[in-house]
Amino acid sequence: MTEWVTWRSQTPILQPNKAWEEGGMLSAVSLHVDPGSQRLRLYYLALHREHPLDNVLCIAESGDGRCWVKPDMGNGTNIVMTSSGHETGWGVFMPTRILYEPEETNPAWQWKMVLWERPIAKTPAGICMAVSEDGLRWSHLHQRPIITGANDAMSIIGVMQGPPSPRDGRWLLYQQTWKYNPSLPSERDNLVGLHRRISLWFNAGAFDDRWTGPITILEPDTDDPSDLQHYWMSPYPTRSGYGGLLLCHHTLDQTMDVQRVTSRDGWSWERADGRRPLLPLGKRGRFDSGMITATSMPCRFGERVLLPYNGRSTVHDQQQRFPEDGPIPPGVGLVELDGRILE
Repeated sequence: MTEWVTWRSQTPILQPNKAWEEGGMLSAVSLHVDPGSQRLRLYYLALHREHPLDNVLCIAESGDGRCWVKPDMGNGTNIVMTSSGHETGWGVFMPTRILYEPEETNPAWQWKMVLWERPIAKTPAGICMAVSEDGLRWSHLHQRPIITGANDAMSIIGVMQGPPSPRDGRWLLYQQTWKYNPSLPSERDNLVGLHRRISLWFNAGAFDDRWTGPITILEPDTDDPSDLQHYWMSPYPTRSGYGGLLLCHHTLDQTMDVQRVTSRDGWSWERADGRRPLLPLGKRGRFDSGMITATSMPCRFGERVLLPYNGRSTVHDQQQRFPEDGPIPPGVGLVELDGRILE
């Protein structure tokens, strides 16, 4: 355990046991407390690497975070959103952040989503927005993406009350962007000579208003290993401002773990915990021994703070970290966090 993690699942909490999940990999997107039932609602994606148009967004429910069920949404499945059916080229149909805002004055917008998608055939793929009244039936806000530049590794948060930001804003969107760096190891990485870093887009108006960016706000420095890259940053609210889950990509061995970052204003970020992983790789033989990602915000559930994460024994270039062990099925894990992480 790390200083913030008080419990960690030893095996995946969800298994691909439905026809629409068969042959795919389950990936947690967002965890919420259902406003009606007060049970946990986990959004997860059934990812089909070889057939990405078969990707579907599903939900699972739990009363304790340990035992999960996949409810029937009235059509014999637990699917709440499907791909538009258009090839995306770069990336795949992939929701990356879902927000619930009961204070939203437009009931049809109380649930909000950002996703990578190609809504109609006439547009390129890119970052899109969708809304829902109940979080179960979703509709796109636009026919075109709001941002078409790669990359699909992105997340969003509403601006918190607190210290003034450098620019007025209502929404902050964080996206992986690139910088040329020919000194990076190139033997295994799929972006030869490109260094991944985190940039910010901001929106000063409504959820469907225009966005300004990208502005680089977080990238590896001289205190990091020379092969480290910042793959993804998933923000969450705290009492003092913002926390963030920083997905750290290690170019040499293609592993990925999760570190913690903090910010007062959402623009200036500091590395936390001496840059030790919040979610380190699992031990050899575990489902999460090769790569860990986490895109959900931590979810307060009674006195507990829960965070789902995605683990696999393969690394970013799809190779087994420990080839002699053979394949180990990937899955969704869960950790309980010390509640002070939200302070």
